[in-house]
Amino acid sequence: MFGEGNQTYQQVVELVDAWRPSQNYGHESKFQKELSEFLDEELNRQTGGIMGGNGDNHVVSRERGNSRGDVVIDDLVGIEMKRHFSNSQKKKLRGQLEDYADNYPYVIALACGIDDMDGWRELENKFSGGRGMGIDQTQFSFIIKRRENFGDDHDLGSGGGFGGIPGI
Repeated sequence: MFGEGNQTYQQVVELVDAWRPSQNYGHESKFQKELSEFLDEELNRQTGGIMGGNGDNHVVSRERGNSRGDVVIDDLVGIEMKRHFSNSQKKKLRGQLEDYADNYPYVIALACGIDDMDGWRELENKFSGGRGMGIDQTQFSFIIKRRENFGDDHDLGSGGGFGGIPGI
């Protein structure tokens, strides 16, 4: 299952990286809803698609689990979103990521707009080595959606998939 979970995680990271919010929403929950619908559609696509989908039945939910992940895939990947990440959110996000590490083997921190790049990089550096020991180590990815790209088409590539795991 570890290999299968890692494959799902890599697929989710690639899709989150490709996703572009349709607009600059005033509430984080609207970003969550849009992302969860996009992931559900792409992960459960019957044929073709970004990853040559085979119609897997991935469960994509919102506000789920002990950590109440913003978006959760198969109880394996927890996504914590921040709208317009700022310095005042840094301490809260750090605690949320530590909590996610206790509940999900894979965690994505996603900023939809960013006001404090230094604070974001601090957290990314802190969590880049993962959390836990050995096979139970939680893997983290940090992804930023820049405001100037809101409303752009999703970056699903040209059918050949993406090279490597994207991040920031």
